Amino acid sequence: MAQTSTLHVKLDTETDGKLKRLAYDRHTSKGQLVREAIAACYQTSLDGLPLPQQQAVAAYQGGYISLGKLAKVMGLQVLALRRWLEDHDVPQSGAYKDEDAVHA
Repeated sequence: MAQTSTLHVKLDTETDGKLKRLAYDRHTSKGQLVREAIAACYQTSLDGLPLPQQQAVAAYQGGYISLGKLAKVMGLQVLALRRWLEDHDVPQSGAYKDEDAVHA
């Protein structure tokens, strides 16, 4: 990701510690976690969707609904929805990742 601007954010000690631990666990940086959080909360690529679908995607991202429920709201089969989520850079919490094999 090309850096085009800088944002300085002050965190309390507890939040900073939690963010550091999460970054360590995910083998990434705190900055990357913040960039992903911002992208997940403010995805402009989803602005063209009808409001119920935008809400369903947000609920899925927050862990409040399942992939199957999201697929129903979106009117897609689950595999087609997985491709759609990938195309729109929406993280898939239940999707297999290469690093998962290490923990299996």
